Amino acid sequence: MRLRPPPESRKIRLRSKITAVLLSLIALWGFSAWVTVRDGWNLLQAAERDTTVGRPSKTLTNVLQDERRLSLVYLGARERRVAPPSLVEQRARTDQMIRQWQRQAHQAPGEKIQRAVKLTAQRLRALQAARAAVDADTTDHTSAVQPFDAAIDATFVIHSANAELDDQGIAADGRALIALTRARELLAREDAIMAARLAGARVTEPRQAQFALAVGAARMELQDAHTQLAPADQRRLDQVTHSGAFTQLRSLEERLLGRVRGNRPPVTAAQWQSVTRQVLSDLDATIDAGGDAVVERAQPVGLWVLARLVLAAGLGLVAVVASITLAITTSRLLLRQLHRLKVAAQELAEDKLPAVVDRLGQGERLDAAAEVPPLEFGDDEVGQVGQAINRVRTTAIDAAVQLAEQRLGFRNTLRTQALRTQALTQRQLLALDELERRRDLDPAVFGGIVRVDELATQTFRHCANLLLLTGEPAYTGARRPIALLDAVRHAVSQVEDYQRVTTQPVDERWLSGRARDVISLLAELIDNALRFSSADTTVEISSQPVPRGLALTIEDKGVGMSPERLQEANQLIVDPPSFDVSSTTQLGHRVVGLIARRHGISVTLKPSPYGGVSAVVLLPPDLFEDPPAPHDTPTTGTARRTPTGTGPNAKPAPVRLSVITAPQEPAAAVATAPRPRQEPDRIAPAPSPEPRQTTEHGLPVRRPQQHLVPELRTDEPSEAPEPVPDDQDTRSPEEVRRIMSAYQSGTKKGRNKTAPTPDDE
Repeated sequence: MRLRPPPESRKIRLRSKITAVLLSLIALWGFSAWVTVRDGWNLLQAAERDTTVGRPSKTLTNVLQDERRLSLVYLGARERRVAPPSLVEQRARTDQMIRQWQRQAHQAPGEKIQRAVKLTAQRLRALQAARAAVDADTTDHTSAVQPFDAAIDATFVIHSANAELDDQGIAADGRALIALTRARELLAREDAIMAARLAGARVTEPRQAQFALAVGAARMELQDAHTQLAPADQRRLDQVTHSGAFTQLRSLEERLLGRVRGNRPPVTAAQWQSVTRQVLSDLDATIDAGGDAVVERAQPVGLWVLARLVLAAGLGLVAVVASITLAITTSRLLLRQLHRLKVAAQELAEDKLPAVVDRLGQGERLDAAAEVPPLEFGDDEVGQVGQAINRVRTTAIDAAVQLAEQRLGFRNTLRTQALRTQALTQRQLLALDELERRRDLDPAVFGGIVRVDELATQTFRHCANLLLLTGEPAYTGARRPIALLDAVRHAVSQVEDYQRVTTQPVDERWLSGRARDVISLLAELIDNALRFSSADTTVEISSQPVPRGLALTIEDKGVGMSPERLQEANQLIVDPPSFDVSSTTQLGHRVVGLIARRHGISVTLKPSPYGGVSAVVLLPPDLFEDPPAPHDTPTTGTARRTPTGTGPNAKPAPVRLSVITAPQEPAAAVATAPRPRQEPDRIAPAPSPEPRQTTEHGLPVRRPQQHLVPELRTDEPSEAPEPVPDDQDTRSPEEVRRIMSAYQSGTKKGRNKTAPTPDDE
């Protein structure tokens, strides 16, 4: 199954997600608490609104109704003079009430109430013009009452806003009282119209119709308000409607509605005023009592709402705090579990599992389950993730075991083949050594044998390196020390194109027998220097004592290496990785690194001033020993060259080179153009009475069967072989042998010039 990358929303950290959920919960709790507080606060403010704007607006309505009535009475009077004192006093009371209302109404809470207050104040400012028109007698009845009606209608907007409570029952009672207040307003308009008529105004059909409409509207509004009122308010209204004044008002209304035009009114102004004043006063008292009841009901309801708020908010707050605490503790526990799981998974993936894989790759037998125990995180969701990681761990361990078995099989196969090849190469070298000792070889054949010997020596070295890479134990043969110069020469003898190697004077020290594999280290570095430099250049080997031991420098004049490649090669030498199937490059550096790590040798590759690479080999002091005793070191001759190896059929045999007293003159650089060869053992010639014949080079002339015992000799030919002419291309075996003997003698003298002696140590 192909896994898709997570969307951006899934990249949010777990802590941020939990914080977002908690903030949402807090916001929801805050909103619900605010709604509850608003409801309770609105009910608790009912008394404040009734005090600041409700009652003052009702009083303002009453004084406006009184001024409107007196203004119409003044306009209806037959004898118009200046405004009567009653009208002037009423106007003063109205102005005083307006000022008081403005001071209190602007303090009323609520945006809607404030808009109604502004509307009422705007309409009250039109009263001054209406008063002037009444005083100048430039207006009729309808125009005179319009500003008063508009201002009174604006106060009803205030009452409606004041009655908007969150408690539906209390709000309904408030709206019923507003309806009763409107019925009283219609009755006051009816009173004003009839008062003007009784003051002497002419009775016209429009005015009669206006009175009839006012009576009908008042009766309808009063009946509608009765149905909306609370039972207590209904009982109080019933007392008003069944009173004598209200009954007399209905009787007067019927008589006034039935009067024919032109007839005198059936009621006097005093009778009408006394009846209407009483009914209006009773209705006003009923409205005040109902308003007080509404305010009294609103306060406990508001307190109960606040109590519920405190209870709900408190419980909600407790729930929020509990949720926050639970979320924080859960998130911390989850994050801690996830962190432990991450650390355990990283430790498993980066430390334990690679260590087990590496140990398995080295062929070590171990209990992988005990070395890499499974993760224990319970059975929750995090534990299920841990169980999935455990399954991955099991699969990885199984794969590592299988891979280790494959690597081990590969190494065993490679080791077996290398051992077999090394054993065959050793036998080949022994056979070649026997051939090289023969004295009857053709020069061309002898040269080919020498070339095959060189290639076989390199093959033997490569097999030894391959065994080292596959983990074969180090050489555990003879522990005799070896001269450092002999070790360098032996390393040179193991590489191809050795004629290009130039050895500077080497410090007279003896390598410990346990460090004989340093020869392989030097051989690899010399081989690299020869391979990566042109054939017309030389590779120089020099030594220099340093405080930390002895530094051998192998310097070529080749193409060099880039800084990156040098860094990689030095890192490979310092920390050689384990050899596996994929390790197919830089095997020589791996061999150098393994040998250097085994003996604490420091090998550093750096750029050469000649353009190539300089390999500095720092041999620590503990690799050197005192020279062997004189009886352990041969003074003349050399042992047969027998390659050392680790194969089952290859018996270790140390290489011992000649150690002859060196001349005292300063030693010059020794060029190793001819291959350093170990000369085979010689048998001293028996004394002969015959005169000793020598060649032109001063070497003894070989005589067939000269050194054989008489029992093994055969009959000699009667005639000596004819000498070969100088201009003939072919040479006799005796001459070839003499030439090669002279060649080996020269190389031997060259070696002896720089070979240390026991006395020099």
